[in-house]
Amino acid sequence: LLPAVALEEMAWEEVSLQGGNKLAGLCVDRHGSIFVASAGSGEIMQVPMDEEGRELVPFGFTGGVPSAMAFDNENALFVADFAFKCVLSKPLDDTEWVPVVADYEGRQFYGPNSVCFASNGTLFFTDSGPMGDTSLASPKGSVFCVSQEDRLLKPLALECLAHPSGIATRGDGSVVFVAETMSNRVLRFVRRSNDVYHCSVYHQFNGGVGPTAIALDASGRLFVARYEFAELGETSIRGMIAILDDAGKCVMEVQAPGPEVLGMSIADVSEGGETLYVSEQSSGKVYSLPLANLEEQQ
Repeated sequence: LLPAVALEEMAWEEVSLQGGNKLAGLCVDRHGSIFVASAGSGEIMQVPMDEEGRELVPFGFTGGVPSAMAFDNENALFVADFAFKCVLSKPLDDTEWVPVVADYEGRQFYGPNSVCFASNGTLFFTDSGPMGDTSLASPKGSVFCVSQEDRLLKPLALECLAHPSGIATRGDGSVVFVAETMSNRVLRFVRRSNDVYHCSVYHQFNGGVGPTAIALDASGRLFVARYEFAELGETSIRGMIAILDDAGKCVMEVQAPGPEVLGMSIADVSEGGETLYVSEQSSGKVYSLPLANLEEQQ
């Protein structure tokens, strides 16, 4: 049996005290500020970590439907946007959003879902479109990368996945993890010596809708948000955060603060060590949980 940690035992802290509008992806910059996509308003919201109240404040407006974001090595912000069906970029000292990639070999994306960067600057992103566009009945989602060296767009998996969403990479991008939501599984892509990625099922879940956001901690454990529909309406139904070891085995599950976790990030910005941050759409709030609290339960 897996060790289950009840929500009452693992108290999540409300990081943002002001609800957002359909909160989606989340990231933390090098200074500890939290950024979250407000898909319902087309804004990127910020939670300054050093201010009391921690209210969500507008940081930028894409004019579309931002889904997730990540910072590159130069601290420029990259955003996956469903409405514009591309990845946008904006340096922090600039005001204009610039499309980075919008199509592959002339075919427009369904709508990039999540983005992440490897340590060498390679950009990875999933292309799923809004929920329902790439489903079990129409598994047309993809995973792409843009290398720092040649700036070429390359597919890791092309039009064969059922709503690929969260994405995370180890180190230089030699290992990439992808949450394939509607297949209820996590995929692993491994780059071999011939520079070709090979894909396999890293972990298969059962129950709920499927995994959405994912993040790696410093020790290599993969944290996976397991999404459930809030419309089910039962107070006992909540999402879960599964923790996978380096062999893909689920070693712990923690109840999430709500059923619809779409954003997740792990950051070490305080003396207390790494902290897990999640954005939950049904409540419109951002929550945090120190990873040290999990160690105390094991």
